[in-house]
Amino acid sequence: MREHLVNLALKLVGCPYIWGGQNPWAGLDCSGFIIWIYQVFGLLPSGDWTAQGLVKALPSTEKLLVTELKPGDLVLYGEGSLHLSHVMLYAGGGLVVGESGGGHLTTTREEAAKKGAQVKVKPWKYRDDAQLFLHVWFPGE
Repeated sequence: MREHLVNLALKLVGCPYIWGGQNPWAGLDCSGFIIWIYQVFGLLPSGDWTAQGLVKALPSTEKLLVTELKPGDLVLYGEGSLHLSHVMLYAGGGLVVGESGGGHLTTTREEAAKKGAQVKVKPWKYRDDAQLFLHVWFPGE
């Protein structure tokens, strides 16, 4: 299942970042990207969560060291574990995939295009504020 989840995430590369976006046809923000993918695989109930809220919304998670990450796990960024503001999906090989480059002012596809705000693949440490690595338990594990 992890391989299929990462493959779906990679198919969204180039999808525009839209603040508050919840589907890939209109655009997604960072948590909307994770929520949409996890919901496709039945790993989250319906709802909308921030990066911080995802930690509470996922019923089966475990904090990890970065060396323990598996594809499909989460890398959360922010100013300490009580203020997580960004989330990416671990793709394997030291890479994450997710929405990047936008912010609360990125509300249209035109703004996203100007900023290059879209789903991207990057090294997990592309930001120096990686705070939390979460292992997500998949059915059958």
